[in-house]
Amino acid sequence: MRRRLLVLTVTTTAAVLVLLTVPLLAAYAEQRAVDLHQQRLAAATRFAALADSLPATVDTATLGSDLERYDEVTRTTTSWLVDTDGSVLAPADQPLPDDVPGLDAAIAQALNGTPTTAPGGLWPWSEDRMVVATPIGRDAQVLGAVVMVDDTAGPRADVGTWMAVAAVAGTLFVALLAWLVGVPLVRWVVRPVEELEERVQDLGQGRAAASGRVEGPPELRRLVASFNEMASNVEHSRQQQRDLIADVSHQLANPLTALRLRLEHLARDDESVLPVLAETDRMARSLEDVIEISRAGGLDRAAVDVDVAAQVRERVELWQPLFGDLLTLHAPDGSLPALLEDDLVPTIVDVALDNAAKYAPGAAVEIGLELDPRAGLARLRVLDHGPGVTGAEADEIGGRFHRLPRHADVDGTGLGLSILQLRVRDADGTVTIRPGTPGLEIVVTLPVRPAPGSTAARPGGAGSAG
Repeated sequence: MRRRLLVLTVTTTAAVLVLLTVPLLAAYAEQRAVDLHQQRLAAATRFAALADSLPATVDTATLGSDLERYDEVTRTTTSWLVDTDGSVLAPADQPLPDDVPGLDAAIAQALNGTPTTAPGGLWPWSEDRMVVATPIGRDAQVLGAVVMVDDTAGPRADVGTWMAVAAVAGTLFVALLAWLVGVPLVRWVVRPVEELEERVQDLGQGRAAASGRVEGPPELRRLVASFNEMASNVEHSRQQQRDLIADVSHQLANPLTALRLRLEHLARDDESVLPVLAETDRMARSLEDVIEISRAGGLDRAAVDVDVAAQVRERVELWQPLFGDLLTLHAPDGSLPALLEDDLVPTIVDVALDNAAKYAPGAAVEIGLELDPRAGLARLRVLDHGPGVTGAEADEIGGRFHRLPRHADVDGTGLGLSILQLRVRDADGTVTIRPGTPGLEIVVTLPVRPAPGSTAARPGGAGSAG
């Protein structure tokens, strides 16, 4: 938006400058044509008066020599004295040219008793010569005409010089105006909009939107102030919701702990109590998951420097005894530095492997970690070779408390993948859940930053994580 608005401002300024400059240049070009025509017409009129005053017995060669001397002085003019029939009287050895547009019409106009008028503007791209003709009269009788053809290269070059000066000066003026006025003005207008856009995205993604600076035009200041108030109310409501869930969870945790202790005591003498004890464990896990979801998007999470590759290898080693040789890892040999929450990557790996252990028991599980240096992303891929899901089922997985009907007898709360998606979203990452070939595939992308002075680590060979 900043670039488009700046281009629009500069273009508009340049258009206004052109609209102001072009008429001035046109007036200058026309004035040069008028001045040159008046100069030549005055000289031609003088020669016409001189010819009219000569006695009939005087040879026109004398006037012809005067015309030639005038041409030598001007260096751009060629002059003739023509008779009433259009023939050349002087200089006798210099015929009229055939390649001058408008010459015949100008001579005919002069022989009819009317001198020529000034032509249009003298422009650099026009190579036409100027024709000036005035009648020679005596007692209201036309006796001939004085004709001059002038090369306008000099005046046209002057007009071209002024056009170039105007173009350069206009360009410098527009550039200076854009630098001193356009850029600050566009920044003043656009900066509140850009900051507001970022804050709207943060608010839409569940992150707290920081209070923005109230600046810019009056309309934008009112808009920013209204958004600040709305964002504050939304964050206050979210905080109240998180506090409520935390308080309720805390109040439920104590009775649940006491109940579990009582059930453990009863289970020593009565094994029928064991299923009830298992349900209390399930309730405790569900309570912990609800607390985890309530914290997603909260302000109490801080990003720190972590090594994504090292964290993945560590979690896989902890899960290795459960899977044995069925668990393999493809990961870079070096490190993948990133600025993330310290427990984010472990949570992702734990949720994905716990999901594979529960819904694909006895199936091989592959974990791949790779770096996309162009996008600045680390891609973590967990693929199990279990029964898998359909495309429609994959689209539904990840909803809160959502479980597939055929998994009703499998222990779980249906919150694991939901927590994973919320945590990754808070880190500006993405989660893709799709059917594998076979099995289920979970692909997580996270922003990373390669170490200074180093290249992206190359993936190592596949093998057992142990």
